[in-house]
Amino acid sequence: MPQFLGVLILTGIMIAVLNPRLTSRIVGVESGWAGTVLSALVGALTLIPGSVAFPTASLLLENGAGYMQIAAFVSALMMVGVVTFPVEISYFGRKATVLRNLFAFIFTFLVAGIIAWVHTW
Repeated sequence: MPQFLGVLILTGIMIAVLNPRLTSRIVGVESGWAGTVLSALVGALTLIPGSVAFPTASLLLENGAGYMQIAAFVSALMMVGVVTFPVEISYFGRKATVLRNLFAFIFTFLVAGIIAWVHTW
C-alpha cells in the first residue's frame, strides 16, 4: 500500500505540473521517435503496477501524449525490469536477464510502431 500511495501521489503531482502543452511537446505526437525513446526509457526505469500504469497512461493521453509514446511507456513498464534486475539475476542468471530485458526493450519499439501504424490507419 505505501508504494501504491507513493506512485499515486507522484502521478498526481506529475499531471498537475505537466500541463497539456508541455506533455504534448515532450511525449506528444510531434515528439516522434525521440519522445518514444524517452517514454520507453522512463517505462523501463519505473516500477509501477498495471493497475496504476494504465490509468496513468489514460491521463497522459488526455493531456496530449501520443499513442506511440504511451505504447512504448506501458510496454517497457510491463516488460523491462531495470529496477528488478538484481532479483532477476539471482533467479535466471546474468546472461538470461540481460537478453530478456534487451529483447523486451527492442520489442517495445515494435509495439510502439504497430500502435502508431494502427492509429493512423
